[in-house]
This record gives sequence, C-alpha cells and structure tokens, in this order.
Amino acid sequence: MEKLECFCADCEHNHACRCGAGIVNMDKAGVCRTRQRRGLGMLGQKFEAAQDFALVSDSHTLVQCDCTDCLYNKGRLCCSAAVTVRDKMLRTKCTTKKEG
Repeated sequence: MEKLECFCADCEHNHACRCGAGIVNMDKAGVCRTRQRRGLGMLGQKFEAAQDFALVSDSHTLVQCDCTDCLYNKGRLCCSAAVTVRDKMLRTKCTTKKEG
C-alpha cells in the first residue's frame, strides 16, 4: 500500500500518520483490528508526534479486508491506491471504504 494514512489518536502503530504495522486487518464493518492502544495513551501519541520520526515507506504494508461490500476488496486484499483510517465515535475505521 503506497498511501496508507492513519489518523488514530491512540495507536502503537501510528507514527506521524503512517502505519508501522506490516499487515493491517479490516473487519466486515471496516473497523481496524490491527489497532493497539499505546501504553501512555493519547499522551504517548503526542510524544511520538513531537519526535522527528522518519518511517520507512509504507509500501510494504498489506491491507487485508473482510468487508465484502467494498469495491476495493479483491480477494480479501485492498486494491485502493490510497487508504485513510480515522477514529470514529466508537471505533477506528477505514474511511476509504466504498460500497458497491
């Protein structure tokens, strides 16, 4: 995945809005199941953002998707050129999801 943006406010894998997980898993509702809470919570995320963090390209991140009604789901893999993940009211979800 070339353009995977994460705007989760409390995730161990979020490094300057880039996902450091090798595999990201979305469930049937588009909820990110890879998300892991930081030890220091949102405060830890603020410390991470304050650092000059250079993450290796996220082109090696694989996005597995169980959302069968999404147009970008091809054989349980996301084929979108860009994916955005954001915090919603109760869960962190894929906002790129496009129902077909």
